[in-house]
Amino acid sequence: MNETRTWLNDSIMNLLVDYYTEVQFRPYGSGASRRNTVHWLKQLKLGYLCIYAKGHSGYTSWDSSLKTRHNRLGQDMCRLFRDVTREAGCRLVLYYSGLLDGIAGDRHPDWRMKNLDGTDKECLQDFKCFHSYGNCPLSGYFDEWVAIQLRELIGQYDPDGFWFDGDWPGPCYCPRCQARFREQTGWDGPWGEIVKRPDFHAAYQPVWNRTESEWRERCSRLIKSCKPDCIYSAGNVSPRREFLGPFDWRSGDFFSPGFFNLHDMARMMRWYGTLGVPYDAYVCDTSFTHVRKDVRSRSKTVERMMQEAATVAANGGAVGYWTYPTGNGALVPSRMRKAIAVREFLAEREGLFLHSRSASRTAIVVSDPASPVFGGNGAQGAHKALAAVHRSPDLMDESGLVEGVPYDLVVLPEQPQVDPATVKRLDAFVRGGGTLLTSGGSILSPGSQELLGVKAVKRGAVADGHVFLKQEPFGEPVGIDFPWDWLELGTGTEELYALYRSWDDLNPECRNLANNWPMHGQVDEEKPEPAGCAAALVRRLGKGTIVHVATDIFGMYLRLGDPQMLRWIREIVHELDPDPLLATNAPSWVDVSPHRAADGRLLV
Repeated sequence: MNETRTWLNDSIMNLLVDYYTEVQFRPYGSGASRRNTVHWLKQLKLGYLCIYAKGHSGYTSWDSSLKTRHNRLGQDMCRLFRDVTREAGCRLVLYYSGLLDGIAGDRHPDWRMKNLDGTDKECLQDFKCFHSYGNCPLSGYFDEWVAIQLRELIGQYDPDGFWFDGDWPGPCYCPRCQARFREQTGWDGPWGEIVKRPDFHAAYQPVWNRTESEWRERCSRLIKSCKPDCIYSAGNVSPRREFLGPFDWRSGDFFSPGFFNLHDMARMMRWYGTLGVPYDAYVCDTSFTHVRKDVRSRSKTVERMMQEAATVAANGGAVGYWTYPTGNGALVPSRMRKAIAVREFLAEREGLFLHSRSASRTAIVVSDPASPVFGGNGAQGAHKALAAVHRSPDLMDESGLVEGVPYDLVVLPEQPQVDPATVKRLDAFVRGGGTLLTSGGSILSPGSQELLGVKAVKRGAVADGHVFLKQEPFGEPVGIDFPWDWLELGTGTEELYALYRSWDDLNPECRNLANNWPMHGQVDEEKPEPAGCAAALVRRLGKGTIVHVATDIFGMYLRLGDPQMLRWIREIVHELDPDPLLATNAPSWVDVSPHRAADGRLLV
């Protein structure tokens, strides 16, 4: 392991000071000083401190040659914190807004990303004091803007790393990106007709993902050319392994601004943990929700911050403690005291958390290259459900399905694209004794149908269906108000659960009822009407077993969190894998993270 990776792996806590440069009507940085900063940083014993160099508005905390400095810059903040971090004995990482830059977009309108309707991609429009545009990575933005500023920052301040944010406003549909799409896919014809094709978005997203990855590779290469040991990461972008090249570590800050479910935080740690590089997550000491802008932000309790920190560290990540200063840039004493308490909490467990690796025997595979950053509804819902039944799955894309994977159960949740190579790997996994659970849209690929032993598929044949469980004490059925597929079963594939219709499913007058009318959508429990198709099927293959659920159960569970659905998922998972690594009767909201310590001990 090189020296950079060593210090990243050996750091249990880092600090992000979210002092965004957007607000121009008050002084920026006038309250920050060595005196009110160094003593806090020394007590925190950080791996790195991350401070703003450029925000999404394009305004900078140093006097850039591009004339982008904050209008009321009180001092050179990059210089202050370069000196402060050296005195405190930690590294300096600079926050830099990547593809989002309002000033660049204002001065160079031709650089702006385009929406599908041809309008400019303007972001963060709810803020009235600045503009923020997505800038196309195929424009002159990198060479004529970003490269200039990165060279300035490295030459003047010798930072130890960069954390890029704002690389997520795409896709861009400008003429440059249209040409790239045509070149890589061979699609031809008028653009107005191309975008109407039903498979357009599924084809466009992978091309855009590669374009974004090329942008990050350019950023990383330039940084390394100026300072080889300067580390690079970009937050909140695709974790697919094919895009791992530019990253020295994986990171994100989307986990924690509100009192969110800790399962979401654990999900991305479990995905980053399969990539073979260090990783962290920024957990925010301030509660704010992006969609509730009328609610004033307030700080979280130290107990909540310890809980969030433990969720990250127990899943093998470093804790990025995310705090806000006062309006003039001074660190807030009460928040620093809480940060120190969290650091002490981590220090007591550092010997266990550091260098630990997942011991999970369950994995979720995201095989669709057009999947959004967080895996899509199927993957997110599958993790939510499996974490609730304490199976704590790893996540990975299809490239992680190598021979000898350490999993007993693999879940393929509503993945509309499963390529032939992935089908072959799944076949080998099952024949070797593994168990596979698939659902909904995963049946769309011809290879998946062959693997599952299905001859034909009729999508959405039943609008609303019910399932009777095998182990339900009251005989209560599970109802899922979502389209179910009719599947023609081949030789060797059997019905595992029958599907039953709602008693008024085919009554046209139901159109006059609100969907939430309490008696609407019930099943006749005494004489249930068969839907004529399986709710779930099973196939034995070699030494292993495959089960397919014929609806998007995980996406629906993500949306509703329905305990009835969870009971069915629990029953299926237990039937597939009756001897898990660990079993507990803890409530569903308790997150269980099995890991192996560096010395081989099992940690739970």
